[in-house]
Amino acid sequence: MRHAAFVRAVMVGRDGLHRQVLLDCFSQAGAEAPRSYITTGNVTFTAPPDGVGAIRDRAEAAIEEVVGRRTEVYVRSVPYLQDLIAREPYRSSPVADAVEHEVMFLYEDIDPSELELPIVSSGGHIIVFGATSTEVFAAGREIDGQRKGAGGWVQRLLGQRVTARAWRTIERVVADPV
Repeated sequence: MRHAAFVRAVMVGRDGLHRQVLLDCFSQAGAEAPRSYITTGNVTFTAPPDGVGAIRDRAEAAIEEVVGRRTEVYVRSVPYLQDLIAREPYRSSPVADAVEHEVMFLYEDIDPSELELPIVSSGGHIIVFGATSTEVFAAGREIDGQRKGAGGWVQRLLGQRVTARAWRTIERVVADPV
């Protein structure tokens, strides 16, 4: 099965984590046919579902060796992401003037029914309007010429580390996962 991994808080090329180094981290962790996307830590790979947790843990350890700090890897199967895209979570966005749609991948599951949605940031730049047990969906607005990313705010809101991606990045990765 093909999986997508989203590496938190890295930029390929910084801290010695070049594209080939990132791919080697996944290969050495047991991932088959890893492929990287765009400039951030987006990787697809093949693995049996029961091996993904161990591959994630080994890839995190390998990346930590390179960059010198703990770096979480958030893994979802490509079929899961295809289903998520098919649900069209941004079709029901309450933000008509959104300039960005971001998905935050969660490291720990939440109960989405405990969130009183929508949740609006104090400056009104970010609106969290949807959630699953493993993702949070946000829309961003430009106010007075300023845009703000949702990742840090959602981390503080939920009390856990997340990794944020533009929704169109997810669509691009899923459109060509091999």
